[in-house]
Amino acid sequence: MSKSFLPYGRQSINEQDVQALSQAALEEIITRGKHVEAFESALAEYCGAEYAVAFNNGTSALQACYFAAQTSSNDYVLTTPNSFFSTCGSALASTSNIVFIDIDRSTGNMDLSALEPNLNRTQTRGKEIIVPVHFAGIPVDIEKIERMIRRTDTVIIEDAAHAIGSRYADGNPVGCCQHSQMTMFSFHPVKNITTGEGGAVTTNDPELFHRLRLFRNNGIERNPQKMEQHPGPWYYEVQVATGNYNFTDIQAALGLSQLKRLDTFAAKRRALVGYYRELLEGLKGIQLFNADDENTAFHLMVAQIDFARFGKTRPEIMDKLMQKGIGTQVHYIPIYRHPAMRQVVGDISEFYPNMEGYYAAALSLPLYYELELPEVKYIVTTLRSLLGC
Repeated sequence: MSKSFLPYGRQSINEQDVQALSQAALEEIITRGKHVEAFESALAEYCGAEYAVAFNNGTSALQACYFAAQTSSNDYVLTTPNSFFSTCGSALASTSNIVFIDIDRSTGNMDLSALEPNLNRTQTRGKEIIVPVHFAGIPVDIEKIERMIRRTDTVIIEDAAHAIGSRYADGNPVGCCQHSQMTMFSFHPVKNITTGEGGAVTTNDPELFHRLRLFRNNGIERNPQKMEQHPGPWYYEVQVATGNYNFTDIQAALGLSQLKRLDTFAAKRRALVGYYRELLEGLKGIQLFNADDENTAFHLMVAQIDFARFGKTRPEIMDKLMQKGIGTQVHYIPIYRHPAMRQVVGDISEFYPNMEGYYAAALSLPLYYELELPEVKYIVTTLRSLLGC
């Protein structure tokens, strides 16, 4: 058992990663160059999608999705409250019509039975944009969502920030976009692979691909066929004011190296989750997610703990675990509880009993590639001792 601090998540960087970074840093072009193109091609191939566009971070990638979908003030965004704020915060600039769908506590994902009554609105303007989140890496049934849709203009954007390496029940990789328009990934250090910071979007639609790239690079158009004029080879047009969200070749080189290890990362995380299950399942007052473990590249190890049953509080347990060298976190504060969202939707917590119940109980335990089984045993033994179970 390691005596060093065990965080809830961390990156895994090996010598091959360092070499890839060093080589990319010595290239003549270190942004928007060959490594970026290679990473995008490799990611698209891994996911089984036609296109991939890389961004400087996951939030930018989500903003690009809403831009590509041409989100307007008349549109409705239907999503889960169990996510990081960016999932729908990225849409607030273009629409304030955010509709939260309560969650299924057995997975942490959007409850699709609660989604269906909110679909196919009768309205003269605006479209529906459905944004399911594959929470903790557990895939949502996107094909089932697609079957619910009756409107031809509905857009599905998968938030797969947690789920690179996961597969749907039919065996297809998350990100293939077989039943959605776009899938977004994040490569933050605690995710299943990292590029330091970074994100990407996959799609099979050439027009969405074009708009994603347009968003990434300041709205600059260089294709003569899409410009108003073309006086010479120096010429370009800024056709929409976006911003600079470019992905560097240094990030891409790390991403390429990490992508080669993704299946290894996923297998180790599954083994760790399996051991957590062995040690925790069946304990009264502690609930774990139901998942198809073999198809899930787990990003988080969440235990739902009935703290009141044990006569404890979550802050108390988190503090005592920290004193024992164990880092924990809560994923997530319901999006509608954040002041920035509450200003838009008001206090709506009473309408989301499953999310509220989950939020009161959730505790993310350490899960990362270099965590070892004896450390998992130490974490669980310590947690049980503190809870008195």
